[in-house]
Amino acid sequence: MGGPLQHELAGVPPDGWDVVVVGAGPAGAIAALHLARRGRRVLLADRHAFPREKICGDGLIPDALHALERAGLLEEIRRVAHPVTRIALFSPSRIEVAVEVECLTLKREVLDAIVAGGAVAAGAVLVRGEALGIESVPGGVRVRFAGYETPVRARLAVVATGADVALARTLGMLTRRQPSAFALRGYVRSDHRIDDMIVSFDRAVLPGYAWIFPLGRGEYNVGVGVFPAEGAPRINLRRIHDAFARDFPVARSLLARATSVTPPKGAPLRCGLQGAHAVGAAGVVGVGEVIGSTFDFTGEGIGKAMETGELAALTLDVALRHGQPGMLAAYARRIEREVRPRFAGYRQAAAWMAHPRVADLVFRRSARSPWLRAQAEAILTEVVDPAAVFNVKGLLGSLLR
Repeated sequence: MGGPLQHELAGVPPDGWDVVVVGAGPAGAIAALHLARRGRRVLLADRHAFPREKICGDGLIPDALHALERAGLLEEIRRVAHPVTRIALFSPSRIEVAVEVECLTLKREVLDAIVAGGAVAAGAVLVRGEALGIESVPGGVRVRFAGYETPVRARLAVVATGADVALARTLGMLTRRQPSAFALRGYVRSDHRIDDMIVSFDRAVLPGYAWIFPLGRGEYNVGVGVFPAEGAPRINLRRIHDAFARDFPVARSLLARATSVTPPKGAPLRCGLQGAHAVGAAGVVGVGEVIGSTFDFTGEGIGKAMETGELAALTLDVALRHGQPGMLAAYARRIEREVRPRFAGYRQAAAWMAHPRVADLVFRRSARSPWLRAQAEAILTEVVDPAAVFNVKGLLGSLLR
């Protein structure tokens, strides 16, 4: 599979840019796409050549689909993604609750290439280059890249480096260096068919979850994500992954007839909109996982990463129009007003699900309550805040519905 048109940094001019976006994952590429569509001169830099791999569950739930639709990329994604209409959730005691919701699965190396390609089609210039530092200078910012003596100058900059916080740290944006969670996933091919997206809060994984996502043509993404408490002993992700694969019946049946496509690989996660400031030095903002855009509880991060990229693009465009870098503070305010309230509910849900007996109680009630199952579907489509369900009043209310 070929990637989007990607230039070497030496072949592009070092100045004349409105915005340099560092990191061409979903958050950075969406920011670049929306800026370029508004006529801005955008340099989109990634340290890797496309297509490149990214450790992820590869699931696109409704918030991601909506962001892709706003970007005009959803139909292209649909043509290559695997459709899923149901998510099967399992409690620590393996009580199953299924919810009907439209999702897609697609490997990140394909998704990221399409989104970056959309940015290029809109007019952004994609280059390969590792940014070492960003400094404010009169009239804008200056970005230093590894292996290049001449820095790139732009009016504004976006940091979209995912869980890699080295650049954010140099900018004074970082408030917590440690990641929120760790994930491990591998690809397998099996003739044991699973149509649902499987999410399990298995005892071997708590506090966290495990997943089995069908990718089509007999291939599956199997992984675990663990949210260790602060100060907890170091976790062994591979051991947790192996325990889930061995003891969880659905995983055991799948893997008994499977061959490995790629061995399990791990990565850190940054969640809960915690760990970094959204606005850094003059003329710089952060988007996506570098500012913690991944949800607690579900571990979903693609949709919210793209949302932050889109919000940043809208704010940067206004700041460029008025020639006022100080207007970027509006981006941080929009994150606080429009995005953060949704994270509080997911954090509350994660706290409930970390306790096996409580989690089993929620699942037992959900299995008997059409109202609670409808609430679960509404949470996934962001119609309902998880905090409205994961509380004593919500659980008691399910007894009457």
